[in-house]
Formats: sequence, structure tokens, C-alpha cells
Amino acid sequence: MAIRVFQFTVTIPAGTLQTAPQTADLNLDGWELETLDLEVPPGPAGLMGFYVANNGVQWVPQGDGEWLIWDDVQHSWPITDQPNASGWQIVGYNTGDYDHDVIVRMHCSLPADQAATVTAPTITFVSTPQPSPAVILT
Repeated sequence: MAIRVFQFTVTIPAGTLQTAPQTADLNLDGWELETLDLEVPPGPAGLMGFYVANNGVQWVPQGDGEWLIWDDVQHSWPITDQPNASGWQIVGYNTGDYDHDVIVRMHCSLPADQAATVTAPTITFVSTPQPSPAVILT
């Protein structure tokens, strides 16, 4: 179960050529990736493309040389039996006149070796003495 969400906003500068794309590293500090969310706000109009890589190997979309060319799109992928914990990257180009963003949300859990050593917190209730009500005799 994911217990932390890392969010990265990757800005792909205007004038970044497809033949010389920008690469942004997404550091998870050893956390295990469970779900990947990608979002491109409105604006690129077909002039920006990007892909998700792991340690330099294209991962989404599958197929070398393919790009996600989105405008006002959001999508999520559950991650199962895939590389995780480190090496994630966004690689992109932007031939337009304005910078554009790719928003990445990575839902993560503790690495398996750490999760096994984490114990659930113990809740202890401590009674607090209650003052006795004041008695007023008339």
C-alpha cells in the first residue's frame, strides 16, 4: 500500500529539439513505486513530446523513438513487476515558443527490506483525572 506520494513538475523549455531532448531525473530515495500518474496541462498543442525512462531505457510509451504527445491529458499506471526505486526519468522535447510542464506523481511504499522491519505503532490510552464538579449549596 502506498504511504507516500512524490510529485515532480518537469518543465520542458521552449526550443528543446527532439534530436536533443532534455532529461530530468526523478529521485525516489529508494522508495518502491506502486502507481505512476502523468499529467500534461493544456497548452502544448502537439509541439511537446515526452517519455518515461528508467536508467536511460524508454519505459512509457513502449517502443524506441515513440513519444507521448499530450495536451490536457492525465493518466495513471499501476506498477507491477517493473523496475522501481531508482533511475526514473522524464525525457522530452518542446519545439514550441513557450515552456510546458509534465506533472509526475509517484505513489510509493517502503522498500520490501525496510517494510518488513517496520512495526505498527502502539496506541496507549492514559486516563486523565477529571476534576470533580463544584458543589454549590444554597
